[in-house]
Amino acid sequence: MSKIWPKKLLILALFVLSISAIIEIVLGRIVVNISNSHPGTVFWKGDAKPVKNDFAYFNFKHEFSPKGFKVLSKKLICLEGDQLLINDQFIICNKQKYPIKRNMKTGSGKLIEQFYYEGIVPNKKAIVWGSNPESFDSRYWGFIDYNKLRTINLIY
Repeated sequence: MSKIWPKKLLILALFVLSISAIIEIVLGRIVVNISNSHPGTVFWKGDAKPVKNDFAYFNFKHEFSPKGFKVLSKKLICLEGDQLLINDQFIICNKQKYPIKRNMKTGSGKLIEQFYYEGIVPNKKAIVWGSNPESFDSRYWGFIDYNKLRTINLIY
């Protein structure tokens, strides 16, 4: 066996590891939206903190979250210091209205806790909204920590 064989094997191994790492990074950044919470199907996860009206993703656990889902994506609509009203028809942030419809029970009949609010959004908190009137969003769970939000950008 020549000395060239181990060098070629090492180069091939490094090439395969590099390609695997690139694939892992790319696939770890792609989000496929399977709900109708907001328009768009394929998104790219970013690391930046979102600004108002950006789509954002965040880790989220709730008793009514679909099994196996740990990450949600919604539109960031209200930030700390903003004037907020959440009633039965709208989430209103600084006079901008976002339509909602409330479901009081799950399909199996469990009561869904509702969140109502009128006032100023507290420090380091945010409100998120899904454009589907029946979306599972802040109308049910209320404020989310702003620092947990990261941007997602529409690819398709």
